[in-house]
Order: sequence, then structure tokens, then C-alpha cells
Amino acid sequence: MKLFPEGRSRPLSGLALAAATGCGGFWLVAARDLYIFFEISSTQAFLLEMAHSTVPAEMPPLAGFLVRHMRLAFIFPVVFWFSGFILALGVWRRREWARRGAAYMLYLLSAIALLLLLFPGLAIPRQLYYNGVSLAPEFNAAVRSAGFIARITALLGGSLCLWWALALDRGALREEFKGGVERTGGI
Repeated sequence: MKLFPEGRSRPLSGLALAAATGCGGFWLVAARDLYIFFEISSTQAFLLEMAHSTVPAEMPPLAGFLVRHMRLAFIFPVVFWFSGFILALGVWRRREWARRGAAYMLYLLSAIALLLLLFPGLAIPRQLYYNGVSLAPEFNAAVRSAGFIARITALLGGSLCLWWALALDRGALREEFKGGVERTGGI
């Protein structure tokens, strides 16, 4: 089997292979992190330390959710990156189910980027002011920078995800997925 089959979009094939490579690598890292987390969290010392831990006030909602659901924060990346790996390989093989799944995943990522663009306070903490006086100027500067970087990243990443989702869902690339016959496994 050729990496870039004739009659198919070379950029889509290259991007699908690059996405499969990246998602596969991130999946391995996330699986290792999940294994380490389960190793650490099964000890009594970890459970005792977590029982006495405190959460800062005015924590961003996303950070608070991750603290309250720590296992989910380690399981979700494993599932997400594995799904991306499988969908990228399916897009490379031009399977209709992979095209639909990749388009849905890209739409979801662009919606998340739009939320972060409109409401960066979901993930970025608020600046520390009291009656108009900055309580921590260095922290406030870092928060402003993080908010700016988050908005630029959300704008660029969300736009790119939306563009690829529309290309897969409504563009000329969609026609490449119609020609193949889906094979089902059998005995």
C-alpha cells in the first residue's frame, strides 16, 4: 500500500499521516501518564495528602473541575488521542466513518476554541485587584499574557479546525470518501 495513493489528495493524505503520527505519540505519553497517576494515587500517602489539600479561592471553573475529577483529567487525554489516531488512519484510508468522525471532532474543537476565545476566564485565573490596586503586579502581568496567548491560540487553532471540518464535511474532499466500499469484518 502506498503512502500517497494516486488519484487522492496528497495534502489530505500527508496531513492524515502527520495527524496519526502526532496523535499516536501523544496517546503513548497520555497512557504513560495515566499509568503513573494510577500507580501514585493507589498509595496511602497520596490519599492522605489529598484529603488535607486546599483549593485556591477564585479558581477558574475548568481548573476547579479538573481538581474535583482528577481521574477523568488523566483518562480523557488517553481516549481523545487514541480517537484522533484511529480517525486519522481512517481518513488516510478514505473511510466514510472516519471522515464523519474527524469532521465532528474538528467541529467540537472549533467550538471549544470559540468558548475559550469568548470566555478565557474559564481556564485563565482572574487578576488580583483590590479597590483598583494591583495586589500582585507580576502575577497580573502573567495572567494578561496568558489570556492574550490563549485568545490568539484559540483564534488560530479554532479557525484551522473549522476550515478542515468544512473541507471534510462540505468540500471537494468529501467526494474522495464516496468511491471506496466499506468492508465489514466477518467470520
